[in-house]
Amino acid sequence: LSGGGGGCSVDPAAVGELRAAAGGAGFGGVDVLLTCAWPRGFYLKLDPSSLPADLLPDKDLPEVGLEEVAELAVKLRPRYHFCGGEGAFWQRPPYRLDARSHACRMVGLSRIQEDKKQTWLKAFGMVPQAALGGAVPAQPEGTTDCPYPYAALTAGGGGGGGERRGERAAKRQREEWVKDGRGWIAEQCWFCTSSTQFESHLVTSVGDEAYLTIAKGPLVPHHSLLVPVAHKASSLDLSAAEAAEVRSYISAVRRCFAARGESVSVSVTRLLACGGRAHTHTHTRC
Repeated sequence: LSGGGGGCSVDPAAVGELRAAAGGAGFGGVDVLLTCAWPRGFYLKLDPSSLPADLLPDKDLPEVGLEEVAELAVKLRPRYHFCGGEGAFWQRPPYRLDARSHACRMVGLSRIQEDKKQTWLKAFGMVPQAALGGAVPAQPEGTTDCPYPYAALTAGGGGGGGERRGERAAKRQREEWVKDGRGWIAEQCWFCTSSTQFESHLVTSVGDEAYLTIAKGPLVPHHSLLVPVAHKASSLDLSAAEAAEVRSYISAVRRCFAARGESVSVSVTRLLACGGRAHTHTHTRC
């Protein structure tokens, strides 16, 4: 799964087709997923001391890979996920999406014959899911929780994600909202749903990529905030799916107030600094 151009990218049309397939009735996952890019956050849910010292030594691990690939890895539920864009071999311990699912194995491969010490060819044996008759292979010892923060949002079904709009956000258990693995968020960012400072009782609607909440200190009646679920410092950092849902929410808010004979002003998208750009969480005031 790779788009054109230099480096690793994803083809939006292909991503759309895969998402649609994963949302079909009876979808139980795929046997193999091949991507150029590594999934963003692949190293999470592991003891940092277990990571080899030579694992991408010139890279900042939180910045490696693409969020779109991580999201697809959750939606498609592969038993094996091979990716070669970083040019390094590393096999992650298996992870599970839930207690009843099969284990998923992510394997990074090096470039062909570039370094004889790096593995670029991987042999594996696997009985295809179609031949298993619905049986689910047991999760091996050492299986971890899913490293990708989209898992809890899609655990209710194959390719779904998030809660139907109109359902109250209180139906979600707070720990199921986690969509970021950076440890400082749990203590410092009050817009992140995984934070101990998160005010869940103010949330009025939850989508796949964003949520709508009443402002804790409203400036006007019905003052609301539109916040991406993932911790993003700026609206320029939003993925295509996140930006589309933000626009959809803005349109819905306008229709809601128009039906009441009122107008709504959607103001600037705000960067709220709290310790540097990475510690900001963008939101739109309406």
